[in-house]
Amino acid sequence: MKKKLMALALALTMVLGTVSGPIQVFAEGASQDTKTITILHTNDVHGHIVAQSGKDGKLNEIGFAKVKTYADSIQNAILLDAGDVSHGTALSGVNNGKDVISVMKAMGYKAMVPGNHDFNYGYDALVGFKEQALPKEDSKEGFDILAANVVRATGGNDFKGQTIIDVDGVKVGVFGLATEETKVKSNPKNTENVMFLNPVDVAKAQVKSLKEQGVDVIVMLAHLGIDESTTIKSSDIAKAVDGIDVIIDGHSHTKLEKGQVVNKTLIAQTGNYLKNLGEVNITLRGKEIISKNAVLKDAAFFENVKEDPAIKTMIDKVLADNKDALEKVVGKTAVELDGEREHVRASETNFGNLMTDAMREVSGADVALTNGGGIRTSIPAGDINMTQLWTAFPFGNTIMKIELTGADILAALEHGVGDAPNANGKFPQISGMSFKYDVKQKAGERVFDVKIAGKALDPKTKYTLATNDFMANGGDGYKSFANGKKIADYGLYTEVLEKYLAGKGVVEPKKESRIVMAEKSGVKPADKPVEGFTDIKGHWAEKVILSVTEKKLFAGMTATTFEPNTKISRGMLVSVLARLEGQDKKQEAKNKFSDVKAGDWYENGVIWAQENKIVAGYEDGTFKPNQAVSREEMAAILGRYIESKGIPFTLDLKEPFADQKDISKWAVNGVDVTRHAGIMTGRDGNIFAPKDSATRAELAQVMFGLERLVEANKDLKPAEKKEAAKSTEKAKVEKQEKAKEEAAAKKAA
Repeated sequence: MKKKLMALALALTMVLGTVSGPIQVFAEGASQDTKTITILHTNDVHGHIVAQSGKDGKLNEIGFAKVKTYADSIQNAILLDAGDVSHGTALSGVNNGKDVISVMKAMGYKAMVPGNHDFNYGYDALVGFKEQALPKEDSKEGFDILAANVVRATGGNDFKGQTIIDVDGVKVGVFGLATEETKVKSNPKNTENVMFLNPVDVAKAQVKSLKEQGVDVIVMLAHLGIDESTTIKSSDIAKAVDGIDVIIDGHSHTKLEKGQVVNKTLIAQTGNYLKNLGEVNITLRGKEIISKNAVLKDAAFFENVKEDPAIKTMIDKVLADNKDALEKVVGKTAVELDGEREHVRASETNFGNLMTDAMREVSGADVALTNGGGIRTSIPAGDINMTQLWTAFPFGNTIMKIELTGADILAALEHGVGDAPNANGKFPQISGMSFKYDVKQKAGERVFDVKIAGKALDPKTKYTLATNDFMANGGDGYKSFANGKKIADYGLYTEVLEKYLAGKGVVEPKKESRIVMAEKSGVKPADKPVEGFTDIKGHWAEKVILSVTEKKLFAGMTATTFEPNTKISRGMLVSVLARLEGQDKKQEAKNKFSDVKAGDWYENGVIWAQENKIVAGYEDGTFKPNQAVSREEMAAILGRYIESKGIPFTLDLKEPFADQKDISKWAVNGVDVTRHAGIMTGRDGNIFAPKDSATRAELAQVMFGLERLVEANKDLKPAEKKEAAKSTEKAKVEKQEKAKEEAAAKKAA
């Protein structure tokens, strides 16, 4: 009963958005000498501070105003941020991040660590954030920016290393560590004369200092991440340094559902863009920590939480003050500009072509190259405004023309595709040139048939190249660009693209086979070591992910990340099915879809699927390969695949899903087939969630089941397949008849 009352009180608090005082509820039997404190945390918000809903109308980005309401409802809670908060959207960039810091201050944040992108406005601007965040004499609002390992080359410290926060008598010691990758993952100019000390050594010193001051809990606030590509990860600190109770982490955009325990240290991280709020609960008995756990509160949890009026007013004012600048229409596109993360980081896209064409035109360079990771989102067909440009290109990069040799360009291309086919931010988008690469060769020996203006690249010839100032200084690992002679700077990406669009009227960029994955003729493939994924440990689909990737039915997004909760696209789904059939190769049939081009990574899968009547496409002649797939759409496609194989299974009359009425009529058969074949059996609570987007983890689960189903029935004779089809069809008719009878009986009643 007490638990029900607590849940009701909390729900009323959040929905009404007001509280008369803190809510304190002790579980039955709990000892009164225990005390629980809560750390609410964010990371990699990237300026996404406004609540946002997706195309389905459901909340997918929580927003600061809802976070404030929830934080106020939790007793003994503190707010912390693990970096990359001030930069990334038009709203955050319009006043160089200052508005974000002001809102955080009003929300009651207690500390943050600067992420590499918080350096994007320049080091002096970051020092300015520190001053802005500190409490004024007449106010308790304020927080510290902690960076114990960041010092000037002269030895001076601009940032505090630690702070001690009193939470209802519990002394919480917090220290901050920034990533040394800032040197290459922000413009190198932003960290000139700045040093990043060894984080392990600094962490040991900070823990020692805080213990000497008698703190009860030690928290490391870090922008290090747990991506294996990082030199020193948060998990490395946890292994090397004893005494850290909790690490609130950022940088790798990792969604840790229940945290990760390393050497008794609990590591917590939320993902990105405030799609989740992290919550760590620590219970103490006296000075002893007796339990600690991490959970994520996702956007669905916050759907009915009211926005804090004061915070919403602050944000609305920033939007209103800059309305004209943010909503200014600068151009129009006849097609969607594809800036999806998994696409720009793994293949040529029409948005990448548009941007690099603009760079080459404004600079007059021979060629242009930008990193796919610099394109942060897609822009739908229609009018294009400045907010969309800022959101797509949030880093404040300028376009720079440099002179370098053909050998330098070749080295850059090799670097760019070094992790392919896994997605990586360094993947190149190009203009004025074309090339092919073979992923079966070892990194550094993959690129061939490079052409500039239709002629073979000459390693000794000097060319001019337009890129961004970040890469021109060796950013994202493009070291060969640092060898180039700097010629001129042509202004911000957003400004250049604004002028380019204004002069073009309506644009309709296409993929033009500038970048083609192919095989080097007569060259033996290189052996490639298998690496583990760091973001699936403890995930419900961990075992099936390992199984399907080992069998090469599925690949990771990078060599070390699988991104199990990322949405899948239509192109991805049919490509994986084609791979299961051994058909992810050149097809004899012709492509019928206008938006599937030769050389697209999903081309073979789409053609195979259309030829086998597994997909039909849309009435306008498109396939929409980059469109996210709902669970019912996935079921419909899988159902057709299973039926095409003639695999026998029992279509028994199972209890309908609790949300059966939400399943579209066109998808019912696919849902039935996949359910009774044991491929898609629904989620907890007998829910199918037909309109939810299918995830990579769910597709891995599907492929695991399909592979076993296909293998078990590979020796079926044609007659047996025919009989199975008849049996299935008969069961469908029986089910339909029973449904009609039940409907008639219900109507009569």
